[in-house]
Amino acid sequence: MNTGCRWRVARFGLVICLLTLAPATLLAAPKTTDSPDQLQVVRVHFQGVHQLSTAELKKILKTKQKGFRPFTKAPLDEEVLNDDLKRIEEYYRSEGFYHMQLVSHAVVPVTGNQVRVDIVIEEGPPMLVNRVDILVNEQSASSWHSGLSSALPLQPGKRFTSTAYKEFETVALRYFADRAYPKAKVDLRARLNKENNQAEIFLEVTTGPVCTFGPISLEGNRKVEDQVVLRELTFHQGEPFNASKIQESQQRLFNLLLFQFVDFTVEGMDSDSTELPIHILVKEAKKQTVRAGVGYGTEDKYRGRVEWEIRNFLGDGRRLQFNARASDLTQIFEGVFQQPHFLGPENSLVSRVGVSHNDLPAYENRDFFFTNMVERRLTPYLAAQFGHNLEANRLLNVDLDLVARERADKDNEEFYISSLLAGLPLIKVDDLLNPKSGFQIIPNIEWASGILGSQVDFMKLTLEGRGYVPAGSYGVFAARLLGGTIYNLEDTQSIPIFKRFFCGGANSVRGYPYQKLGPLDVNGNPIGGYSLLEGNLEYRFPLPWPESMEGVAFFDFGNVFENHFDQVSKGLRYTSGGGLRYLTPVGPVRFDFGYELNPPKGDFFNPYQFYFSIGQAF
Repeated sequence: MNTGCRWRVARFGLVICLLTLAPATLLAAPKTTDSPDQLQVVRVHFQGVHQLSTAELKKILKTKQKGFRPFTKAPLDEEVLNDDLKRIEEYYRSEGFYHMQLVSHAVVPVTGNQVRVDIVIEEGPPMLVNRVDILVNEQSASSWHSGLSSALPLQPGKRFTSTAYKEFETVALRYFADRAYPKAKVDLRARLNKENNQAEIFLEVTTGPVCTFGPISLEGNRKVEDQVVLRELTFHQGEPFNASKIQESQQRLFNLLLFQFVDFTVEGMDSDSTELPIHILVKEAKKQTVRAGVGYGTEDKYRGRVEWEIRNFLGDGRRLQFNARASDLTQIFEGVFQQPHFLGPENSLVSRVGVSHNDLPAYENRDFFFTNMVERRLTPYLAAQFGHNLEANRLLNVDLDLVARERADKDNEEFYISSLLAGLPLIKVDDLLNPKSGFQIIPNIEWASGILGSQVDFMKLTLEGRGYVPAGSYGVFAARLLGGTIYNLEDTQSIPIFKRFFCGGANSVRGYPYQKLGPLDVNGNPIGGYSLLEGNLEYRFPLPWPESMEGVAFFDFGNVFENHFDQVSKGLRYTSGGGLRYLTPVGPVRFDFGYELNPPKGDFFNPYQFYFSIGQAF
């Protein structure tokens, strides 16, 4: 056989070998989840969901949706999807829907390798609570029943849910623990009738003996003195036991920001003793902390912040901070000293000293300030504030035409102001960064007088109210109203521009540029006014996807008035618009678009504005 023939035979044999091995190789090759052909879930869509929230349903699923996020993966796994269907059935049962049925589910192609998962549900009627029977110390009627019944998480006529039922025992035990009976025993039973969808709940309580607080011991505080911890306690040895006072004391210790960890242990619960010792275990936070951050907004552009905090400064729980912040609008450097338990256990002192430079649309101002504020906590939500403010201001550049300038608006003019400050804030919200329920009422007064050594005499009043009403799975309704006025007193002819009111911007009336709603000079620069009225109405609603996004529709109104609320009805300006919120741990990233509904004649700017910032508008 010649060489050419031998080569053809060898090549033929190699081809046969590869063809023989190829199927086995292909079968053995595993399919990777990163394959470009892997189906991606762009959306999970529910039909027939009326009494529960689709957002809550999506949270229990392990099948995720990528939405329109380009770099996010949400691979479809049939086994995981089948498990999710079982989770949906279990969730509905836990929410009281024992006749719920999964009608169908389908994977629907959308485009390319993207699919939509459609799930059709028939909820059926819910299980309702028909009666709640309570026995306390074998008595069906006593002084306990009214208060205990109203505290329980399920009432007759309400939908029976597993979560609320499991809370029954906790709520009952807490109810009696707050009233000196921490050793109460609870027996809980329920009878569910799936034919008529009615539930009957039976609660039996044995109160046990009356108990008192015993000796208090501390552990873990090495540099923080014992008396700093003990003075935050809202209970003392020998007092009737109250579990809420333990929780309140724990929160007060956390609020000092001196500890990473705080734990209260009630000892003697398994003994016959009615005097219960309390052991407090703490872990101290770092002595010093340095923080830094950067950001961007349409009004102040690039901004940065550096903070240095010293905890337990010179002992006694004091705190000392040095803050530096800078943006296109404001640069500030300040020191902040905080003294808890100032002249009393409910009082705290906050002192601020520093310098700021404000470069605003109509003027520049440099301010050296020294402020002392004493706050007295009246209730967990209400505080009384009183203090003194001393500041030295210098107007560096007033960018107003001569006709619009007041007597106090002169370049390089210096103003020394000594004023008394007072406030009575009432704040009761679920989350300060992104509130969804509650309200805030914030009144403030500033009085400056020659009696205090001030060169400018005035009385400045502001009152702000905010409210948040949850709408279940449909979102949150939010409202805000702010009013303010300033009066010149004694020999003061006009108020300096840096003390007057301004309106417009991302946190004011959206649709107008920053501070440019109100009186303007011939060049479109804001003059400011002696009175302010502005309000905002918002509807914040969750978006179907992604879960971290929500939409906002708003209506704003307001204006600044040269005198004291003259022509309010005719002078109000209205705007409307919408926006998006991307929810983060430090607050929502906000994008808003506002449009002027009744712009003033001869406006200097567009009838619409875009805003980008961090945090809710209010």
